Amino acid sequence: MANLQFSVLSDKCLRDINEDAYCAERMGNYYILAVADGLGGHAAGEVASAIAISALKDAMRDCDSPKIALENGVLTSDEQIHAQSEQYEERRGMATTLIAACVDDDLNCTVINVGDSRAHIITAEGIKTTKDHSLVNKLIDAGEITPEEAWQHPLLNVLSQALGDRQSVIKPDFYEMNLRDTFLLLSSDGLHDYIRKERIREIVLANGEDMEKSCKDLVEEALSSGSADNITVVLAHGRM
Repeated sequence: MANLQFSVLSDKCLRDINEDAYCAERMGNYYILAVADGLGGHAAGEVASAIAISALKDAMRDCDSPKIALENGVLTSDEQIHAQSEQYEERRGMATTLIAACVDDDLNCTVINVGDSRAHIITAEGIKTTKDHSLVNKLIDAGEITPEEAWQHPLLNVLSQALGDRQSVIKPDFYEMNLRDTFLLLSSDGLHDYIRKERIREIVLANGEDMEKSCKDLVEEALSSGSADNITVVLAHGRM
């Protein structure tokens, strides 16, 4: 049987409150890994991110189809965040990102993404990432800016969709892969907005099976690179 090991680190860093939420656990026949980032500048971001993780876990119970369960978790959390925004004045306008992965015992992995939290698929050959739902990525797709220009763009954190945002039409992206001999890193933007993906790969591969050290090293490097945001990392490694 395949083996999936994982490590997690979430730090409020220089913020007063940690608006990130996460999960990394076995549920039934699957592993569920996720990071949600309550949006800075919105009311009760920490409530929105917690709702997203809770709704996702509820959807994963008795899961028959990872893709359907992940999508149900996304849509349910969007509805619940909207409902609480309307019910509680102090929560009006709250929203969150969500990146989540469901992994079976053969290390087949389905990833769902809404917003700009990110999945990194890391192997000895290279690194691939999910695509952010952001204004900057729309500009890249339109050929108006280059990926290099996007790195320091003033609109870097403007999202095109987020759970709970009434301006958004939720259309999650799905990705499928196998995690055999592969690292999967889920992160909030407090990490990957400050460390380039090639450097993320270097740190993860250098530490190998010591994933706890990788998580610590990643957070420390993001902080030393100027991150003032909450930082959450969920790192998993699969092998047969």
